[in-house]
Amino acid sequence: MDYAEPLPDFSRVALSGTFSLGGTECSLQISPVRQFPDYGPEYDVVHLQVLRDGLPLALADLSPRLEPARCYELWSDLCAALQDATVAAYQLAPPVEEQPNPRLGCWGPRSDLVAGAQSDCATALVIGLAVDTRAAARRPGSAVLAQHLASALLQALRRWEAAAAEV
Repeated sequence: MDYAEPLPDFSRVALSGTFSLGGTECSLQISPVRQFPDYGPEYDVVHLQVLRDGLPLALADLSPRLEPARCYELWSDLCAALQDATVAAYQLAPPVEEQPNPRLGCWGPRSDLVAGAQSDCATALVIGLAVDTRAAARRPGSAVLAQHLASALLQALRRWEAAAAEV
């Protein structure tokens, strides 16, 4: 894939495992908590990805018939679940500023699925979370945070699976 070079490093993981989704085996990888100089020492950064057949999963893999509006809704739900899990794991205080905490980012669409107009149906499930720990009542270890994130992610993916089965 064209975007493979900038993908995060998953040579070390805090959690990895396999599960079945839409009748196909997928693998989940969650990195340990890391710090990066450009974020500063007060930010914890974690990356996660779900692979299917060696490629990052996209909603279009589960059903090419999903409407873009439904894909947007499913992605929004997944991101909200990851945010909620992170807030709970860190016991984050509500943001004082308008900046969200944690901040989420994804690696964008898979080039093999983009045809014409882009939609969230083609977005690769590779996500980065940056947590401003200055608002945290606790700092969970990598394993604890990974368990929180995995649980939230798998629940959201079951909703993806159900939505794909409806169309």
